[in-house]
Amino acid sequence: MKTEIVTIAALLAAMLALPSQARAPQQPATSLILAQARGDATCQQEGRRVPQGTTYCAAGYVVRCTARGSWEKTSKRC
Repeated sequence: MKTEIVTIAALLAAMLALPSQARAPQQPATSLILAQARGDATCQQEGRRVPQGTTYCAAGYVVRCTARGSWEKTSKRC
């Protein structure tokens, strides 16, 4: 009986002496910031604001209102 108690005590002491993952120093969490279009950007056209995705024909090419609120010339002919 004494040998079992001594053995269990020795195993318990050895387990407590080992470093545990819970006590290990934590790495600082890396922040991840994603740029996302909220869908509310507008572009100026003929004195009024139009929503993103609006297209019109200019100089023979389709021009589209982007998520940044600027006009972008596409390669599509109109």
